[in-house]
Amino acid sequence: MFEVLDETNGNLVAIRVGRGTRAGYRELYSLLVEKSDQQGRIHVYEEVPNWTFGTFLTHLHGVVPDLRYGPDFDIDRYAAVGDSRWAKLLFDWWRVIRPIWPVAPDEMRYFDSIERERALDWLSEKG
Repeated sequence: MFEVLDETNGNLVAIRVGRGTRAGYRELYSLLVEKSDQQGRIHVYEEVPNWTFGTFLTHLHGVVPDLRYGPDFDIDRYAAVGDSRWAKLLFDWWRVIRPIWPVAPDEMRYFDSIERERALDWLSEKG
């Protein structure tokens, strides 16, 4: 479901995400909990390339893990980097429900794929 990218370091978790699965969400959230335990508040960089409507639908598997594990990690900043309307739609929905959802970054932004470096720079800024 996801691949850890080389940019992962310190409090930054950088991943590339494809189709969502129950097992993949459990594995991802274990990583986020571990990083939060080690670093405190974390920043998450998430590449979501080439998403289709089908990919979008697979991420409904994340609802139950969000409810279960969301309170166990602390995302300060979250950047999604993508190139499809389906990835942008999921991001926009998340932003709308963020005030009541257990996985709620303090700050979140969506960047087009060509803005990859800008997203990483934003995550590394001191807030």
